[in-house]
Amino acid sequence: MLFDSYPHITSAFIKALSAFGKDADYDEAKAHLEITFAHAYEHYDVSEEEKAEFRKHEHNYDLRPIAVPFENTYSTLETLFNNGKKHFLYTHRGFETSQHYLEKYGMKKFFTAFVDSSNNFPLKPAPDAVNFICDTYGLDRNETVMIGDREIDVLSGINAGCYGCLFTKNEKPETVAQFVVHDISEILNIE
Repeated sequence: MLFDSYPHITSAFIKALSAFGKDADYDEAKAHLEITFAHAYEHYDVSEEEKAEFRKHEHNYDLRPIAVPFENTYSTLETLFNNGKKHFLYTHRGFETSQHYLEKYGMKKFFTAFVDSSNNFPLKPAPDAVNFICDTYGLDRNETVMIGDREIDVLSGINAGCYGCLFTKNEKPETVAQFVVHDISEILNIE
């Protein structure tokens, strides 16, 4: 949710499929990937070898388009951090990828801790990782918001007894989230 990474991810996915003689429409592939990678893998009948090729291209951080922070991400994190708020990153991606982007754009300093695929929690929308963060860091679930750009992100927070906030460009999304923002800076208005 911090980075506009789906254009990069989609390019990597299409490049991997192409290496195995498969064609995919960019917009359609992006829509499937935005649901979950597993959903896209199933739709395109992706083999383990194709997944490895995809990960190789995804880790090519110079593959265009590159992932960039959403507008106002840095300033929003900085403002919240300076106001004593804690940030935790929970991603299905590996440690290397998440750390690469946070370090590249100078945002790692705003985070208290990270949960990634190496922690082996059940995938979102399972609440396990959010419960771990809340329990480990003594977070009050009545004051904790799980923010994400997919419904499974929101659900993992709600399933853990926290609030959910959906970041989306869709003006009227169907969501269970208690909060919806269209610009990351709108998070500053959540009370």
